[in-house]
Amino acid sequence: MASQKVVWPTVGSRIKEKRQEEGLSIRELARRTDLTASFISQVENEKANASLDSLRRISNALGVQMLYFLSDLAEKPEVLIQEPPQEAVEGSNGLGRLFDRSSPLIKSNMRPRIFLPDSGVTYELLTSRLDHKMEAFIGRIDPGTGNVAGRLSIPTEEFIFCLSGSLIVGINEQMYTLEQGDAIYFDGTQLTGLASGSDTEETVWLSVITPPAF
Repeated sequence: MASQKVVWPTVGSRIKEKRQEEGLSIRELARRTDLTASFISQVENEKANASLDSLRRISNALGVQMLYFLSDLAEKPEVLIQEPPQEAVEGSNGLGRLFDRSSPLIKSNMRPRIFLPDSGVTYELLTSRLDHKMEAFIGRIDPGTGNVAGRLSIPTEEFIFCLSGSLIVGINEQMYTLEQGDAIYFDGTQLTGLASGSDTEETVWLSVITPPAF
């Protein structure tokens, strides 16, 4: 399987571009995200990496999905997005091919995979487009990984089904532990925790969100 690579410096430049497009100052974006202006400036100028939580906050504030900032191709493997085999995909070059298939079928070996090394989480997209009303993906979290959740600012509904391992899900102040075969349904704006419940085993889960929030 071929792979294409997206780097955080690309993310920083896209954040800056989108912020300016929306007519926002760095200070205003900082206010909307509860991040510091100096941190956002460092991210935009490729001097700091945005965490998954920070990127989610920025995406919400700018009114786009997180994948908006992960859609350019570059050379250094800070964040990896694997593509299906070249001969299996039609259309233009780059990641646009991943999310614009005419076929409703996604074969298991053709799932776009997003690797966020610093978070300990991998996502496998199960929907072929980002403009559907529903988003589905398989999540994988490394053993012992702490909270990677961020409370969404947009209203969503989410369903999680634990395929293997142990997943800790926080809903407001309540923590729930999902073992293999367990499921949970919740308002996405109430999500406060998502962490591995095992120190020895990778945890895998299926998630469905509407509207798409990635």
